Amino acid sequence: MNPKQFACVVLLMIIGGMTYAAQMIHNKVTTTRTEAEDADSAAITAENERSTAEIATTMFKADTEDVRRFLRGWMPSIERVQTQQEAEQTIELSLRERGINLVRSRKTELKTSTNNKIIPKSLLTTLTIEEEYAKVLNWLGDIERRLPTARMKVVQITGGASGRQLKMEVSFETPIFDLAAADAVKSKEKDKAKKP
Repeated sequence: MNPKQFACVVLLMIIGGMTYAAQMIHNKVTTTRTEAEDADSAAITAENERSTAEIATTMFKADTEDVRRFLRGWMPSIERVQTQQEAEQTIELSLRERGINLVRSRKTELKTSTNNKIIPKSLLTTLTIEEEYAKVLNWLGDIERRLPTARMKVVQITGGASGRQLKMEVSFETPIFDLAAADAVKSKEKDKAKKP
């Protein structure tokens, strides 16, 4: 092979190598551009989802503002009675402060609920009181003030031993809230909302 033919073969090999390298670079650039466009579209989609979620959150907060304000108003009453002992002490303190000494019968029963995590227990209190008319009715009002979450189940008023006395049989249920369980439920819901 003469030197001119050898030079042509070498030149063709160099041109072939340059063409191959150019084609590889072109393919790499095309792949990179496609990935960049996909990343841009994914970023735009994620931004749209974020703004949609933000709008939904704002609407949810606006829709539930009345309920949350109502709950904030009741939180001091809910926090006041967290155990059975606190509920019983509240009732005993109210009886003592109102000067009611003639409690004919008293019965407390603890009810548990497995379905409701926020109100797992409630205290059913049944009392029979015989005392002066004003003391008994003032005591009933005081119980409703001290235990506003209590639900009156039975209130029966009859005449007492004398003209100034009356006999009242009252039964009411005081829910015992578990605020730690409510916080746990709230944190679980937040965790679910964060997960895609």
